[in-house]
Amino acid sequence: MSTTFETVILRFRDLVTAENETIAKHLAVIGQHGYVWWAWWKKGNEKTPKKEFAYLSIEAKSQPLDIFLVDSGQSLVYRATCSGVELTAKDKIPSPERDKTPEYYCDQEYYAWFKFTKIEPCDESDLTGFSYVGCDSLFGDDNADYSQFNDKRIYSIKEIIQQNRTVWFARKARDSDRNNEIILLNADFIQPSHFSAKYYQSSGDTIVWLSDLHLYDHLFESERGKIRQTLAQHLLRCLDKRRVAGLLITGDITSFAKESGFDEAQRLLQDINYDVAGLNAENILICPGNHDFAWEGHDLLKDAQPAFIYDNLENAKGFSGFYHSIYKIFPNRFFASGKKLLLSSGHILEIAALNSLLLQQYPNFESHGYLSQEQLDYVAQEMGWDNSDNQNAIRIVMMHHHYLPACYTEVIDVTRASSAVYDADRLMNWLVKYDVRLLLHGHKHRTFVSEVNYPVEPEKDVAVGSMRRITVVGMGGTGAAGVENKFATIHFSGDEAVIEFHKIHSDDSSADAICQKIEIPYK
Repeated sequence: MSTTFETVILRFRDLVTAENETIAKHLAVIGQHGYVWWAWWKKGNEKTPKKEFAYLSIEAKSQPLDIFLVDSGQSLVYRATCSGVELTAKDKIPSPERDKTPEYYCDQEYYAWFKFTKIEPCDESDLTGFSYVGCDSLFGDDNADYSQFNDKRIYSIKEIIQQNRTVWFARKARDSDRNNEIILLNADFIQPSHFSAKYYQSSGDTIVWLSDLHLYDHLFESERGKIRQTLAQHLLRCLDKRRVAGLLITGDITSFAKESGFDEAQRLLQDINYDVAGLNAENILICPGNHDFAWEGHDLLKDAQPAFIYDNLENAKGFSGFYHSIYKIFPNRFFASGKKLLLSSGHILEIAALNSLLLQQYPNFESHGYLSQEQLDYVAQEMGWDNSDNQNAIRIVMMHHHYLPACYTEVIDVTRASSAVYDADRLMNWLVKYDVRLLLHGHKHRTFVSEVNYPVEPEKDVAVGSMRRITVVGMGGTGAAGVENKFATIHFSGDEAVIEFHKIHSDDSSADAICQKIEIPYK
């Protein structure tokens, strides 16, 4: 154990109470009793640093210590005077004094309790006067590596918040300490990229799939602490103790290209990652939907050819900003990306996100799906699919539009095409060529599943039994109004992928529950 630390930093965010109320409720108890008990909980990848906390407890009882509290939701920092720490060998313990604990969580058990006699706001500069001290016992065997922060001056609140942890140990900064900023993109601190250069090793085994969030419409609450539950709370409750390996979003993040919907999406990812360890630029994949790009303000003239979206990037400004907030790089001209994951179950995934919105939208020409050969060639090259024979990887492709008609019937409108992509056969030939087994899409807010069998060489004689099998699965809207709201989890076991659709209720009228299961052999 290292006892070189002089203070600790505890991370919190208002999860149960409304914004700004966590500090206020603890201050109210201090005002009434002279002190308050503050709970510390840990993320799924953390261990309780019992020796460090025990040392802190002894020091605090001898002489009260100043420690820091960082509000990750509002990027605020507070200084608290700590006069004791309570913990046992048991995983969780109740509050040492129920009546000296804020009412909203006084009956709950947590991993450690800090006794505070004072809490007051302070400046970011108070934090930057300290440097990080390593604590290997916090992560046990999780292989989380924060060693690059050791003996480095704290650069900012932002640098702290991006780290996937709830407690830091620190000491006064020295002149010899490094003073650079570290931006965490993934566990290996690699450069920003649209496509994975190597496999990202995850501690989880479950992929979470969302689609058609329409966060601008505010179907779900966006702030925790209300009577209704936020979308993040619905997702986390359904996930329970599943170990999340990655997150997929197949478009329509906002509505009508409204930027506030993308702001809500950033908060959603922060809330999910606050409770689920390990989401980052290497295991999040997004593709745009028709609501994520703005329309041109005039009709497409008769007999005119529609432009490509990359000819007018102003119409993709909101989505580009959201993309940059995740990957720290703006989209490529196709708005395509791809990631490679090694799950804790041992399964290897190669997932490509295609942009089916390459054609610019107009009032009389909207929501038309198109991919282009140029994009498909680019993605295959960047994924390395044209140089490998896919011995072990499970290849998955995601996009927004349908490959197959997913609606029982569509409104007949001679001025508009149906929702399937224009170059559907080209896409399927490409999927077969690169041995993709699973195609995921969103768009029409309706759950859909079908199996397509396609010949490897359609121009030659075909033996039906030797054709490639590709499973096409569509997602119902996760946050769309007027439909059943769903999200899915994808779990790999043996030679089978299992997709479970979870029905969620924005009005909390019924309990969220699994409503459908799809079992897909991929060998």
